[in-house]
Amino acid sequence: MVQHRTPGERGHGLRAMRSAAGLTATDVAAAIGVRASTVYNWEHGRCRVPEDQLAALARALGSSPEELRILLRSAAPAPPPPRSSRGLALLRRRSGLSRRAAALQLDVSVEVLGRWERQGPPTWHALRRLATTYGVSLEAAARAAGAAPPRALDPRSWRPGDLPQAIRVLRSWAGLTQRELADRLGCSPETVRGWESARGIPSPELRRRLEAAYGLRPEALLVTYPRR
Repeated sequence: MVQHRTPGERGHGLRAMRSAAGLTATDVAAAIGVRASTVYNWEHGRCRVPEDQLAALARALGSSPEELRILLRSAAPAPPPPRSSRGLALLRRRSGLSRRAAALQLDVSVEVLGRWERQGPPTWHALRRLATTYGVSLEAAARAAGAAPPRALDPRSWRPGDLPQAIRVLRSWAGLTQRELADRLGCSPETVRGWESARGIPSPELRRRLEAAYGLRPEALLVTYPRR
């Protein structure tokens, strides 16, 4: 019997997208009528996002099916969990905090913190919060979680056409949703969404505001603009 491949898209990058939208896995699951465990399975690459779920998932994330498909296909696989799952737990214990006390300071449940410590790196926003709570640098928290900073975070690596990824990674690293970044820049969330899905580029004034917001040198983002 011929085995047919299950249609659908890889879920790499889905967790970053829902975090940027300010949604939990439970929120997404409720919006599209699946279990939260199903969303986690998509995010960890255990199974693909079915084709017939893409439209509902896009609506839940405030996107379109076409934009979602582009973002899912362009996302790199999540970094593998560290060989030792004790890295983040060790940082916590060195800071003198129990799991319950750390979860309280982080404003997450004990279960969520335990999952971060067992399964490897959470979002960059979460890593930033962990670093602040434990009194270490972001780089130290990333090393403990077995995560390497994404290439797009380094302006020296930028090439023409990298604008969507650069804006998306910079925003995620800063722990901002699309709406929060839009509020800082004085534009709409739809404008930010358009930049991140390659449907537009910032005006000169908004580019200058973006560079100032992230402490970039003037005109640093110009190299990422698509060649005309």
